[in-house]
Amino acid sequence: MKVHPNILLLVIDCLRSDFVHTLGLARIPTIDRLCGEGFAFTSAIAGSTTTTPSFAGILTGRYPYETGVRSHSGHRLSPEVVTLPEVLRGCGYFTHAEVCGPLGPEVGLDRGFEHYDLRTRKEDVHQEWGRELLGRIAGLPQPWFLLLHVWALHRRRHVLPECDNARHGRTEYARALSSIDVYLARLLGCLPERTLVVLTGDHGEEIARNPLHRRIGRLRRKLYRVALKHGLTHKHISHALRGYRDGHGHSLYDELVRVPLIFWCPGLMPAGRSDLQVRHVDVLPTLAEAAGAAVPDGIAGEGLMAIVREGQGRHRDAYLEAVGTTRPNKDDWLAGLRVDNRYKYIYAPYRQGFEPELYDLQSDPGERRNLATLLPEVTADLRGRIERLGTDRQAGVRMDAAEEERVMARLRDLGYADGASEQEPAD
Repeated sequence: MKVHPNILLLVIDCLRSDFVHTLGLARIPTIDRLCGEGFAFTSAIAGSTTTTPSFAGILTGRYPYETGVRSHSGHRLSPEVVTLPEVLRGCGYFTHAEVCGPLGPEVGLDRGFEHYDLRTRKEDVHQEWGRELLGRIAGLPQPWFLLLHVWALHRRRHVLPECDNARHGRTEYARALSSIDVYLARLLGCLPERTLVVLTGDHGEEIARNPLHRRIGRLRRKLYRVALKHGLTHKHISHALRGYRDGHGHSLYDELVRVPLIFWCPGLMPAGRSDLQVRHVDVLPTLAEAAGAAVPDGIAGEGLMAIVREGQGRHRDAYLEAVGTTRPNKDDWLAGLRVDNRYKYIYAPYRQGFEPELYDLQSDPGERRNLATLLPEVTADLRGRIERLGTDRQAGVRMDAAEEERVMARLRDLGYADGASEQEPAD
């Protein structure tokens, strides 16, 4: 009889790929161990730059226009969509989630979990809650699937005193990541044998270069409102203020969509590395295959086990979306496509006057030179591919007023002024 591995899906909120795969940005020996002993995808792409729709993509293998979850509020997960915990329960797994932030049951991402615990932001991995979790893992019925959402890298970051120095990074973000790594060392030590660990971020993060730049970036809120009033394009705001702000949900540049994706299970997963472009939507079919479960029909994702085992494969086209966080907002709506780990196209489907953006990521990884008018054939091709996906449809079930108010109250508690979007974070 096949022995199913336990599966720990570890999602660190706001975790950028470059801080994992670039030497010296943070002190992360445990994550380095996962990369060295496991299989690391260095060009994994999130489908959204906002937490809730990003988790929906990970847990369903589908994009926001299919799940119905495009922001923190507005619509619940489509009843037609099958979730990863449902798939794993079907082959004997105990399914357990420990989540934080905006991931309340109103959105429907608790579907398929036998236990779904939404904690407050004060219940942190570095506090008593984190210590208690290490003990509770030992008591989970095997085989288990545990979704662990780590919030300590999100704004209002938690930095351990021993990590608050230059050895652990130049920025608060780097030091918070170094602090999380300390906890991960303890977590790995508590796991049973034959536990498959999957490490990723729900999205990346834009990071101000220094406190002065952050203060300058606070002018963004006023500039953003003025820009909309006078018809300036989103590009004028995004490019002028990149590096002057912290946050996510407001653009589709690589610091927000490129995330780590690491599979670690000595004896089950070979060590290796791939620079092929893959997606969050590929997680569900990959874990279903690892568990010996059937992959749901009609999903966008494709399994990664062939790449892991053979080291060869192809780039997968990655659809990108940022539509405003509290509710879908046509003034903020951006859609994009990242293909062949080379070209990225971004446009605003509902906004007049927005200048489409096209970047060659090989020659311009910083996405500073817009080639949309210089490469019209590439621009038209990528725009056509997005339109053929039918991304303008809205799936899911509309939330009622009480559900939306509970979501807004939770966002206010998390520090978003008046439930404001991550486009305009509260201080």
